[in-house]
Amino acid sequence: MGSTGSGSFSDYSQQKPTNPKGDNGGSSGNDQCGIAFTCSLEEVARCSYFSVHKNVPPVGADIWVSFNGVRLTVESKSGEEIGYLPTKFNHIKICLDNGFKYAGSISASTKTPTPSVTVDIVPL
Repeated sequence: MGSTGSGSFSDYSQQKPTNPKGDNGGSSGNDQCGIAFTCSLEEVARCSYFSVHKNVPPVGADIWVSFNGVRLTVESKSGEEIGYLPTKFNHIKICLDNGFKYAGSISASTKTPTPSVTVDIVPL
């Protein structure tokens, strides 16, 4: 309904933008790599942080975004995977490949009834 693409990395060009104005992203002209965002992470209970600590990270904990070869992950400062970014953020993979870095903090987390974590993320 109103969207196209498969949600796969193949939907995004592998070429670095060459627009002299510095605009990145689709036809909207918005720089999708330079936008801060908040999101709820996926599969928190299946990731290494929860497996090791049997808990979710505390609010305020620092995080960063990386690609584990399969999914875009949010990791703790010690490198433990906390959860995965939803596929609507797949464009971040191309941004990472082009030198962008993303960090932030945990804005909400709860262990029950289902482990869940919300993060605030900003480009560096």
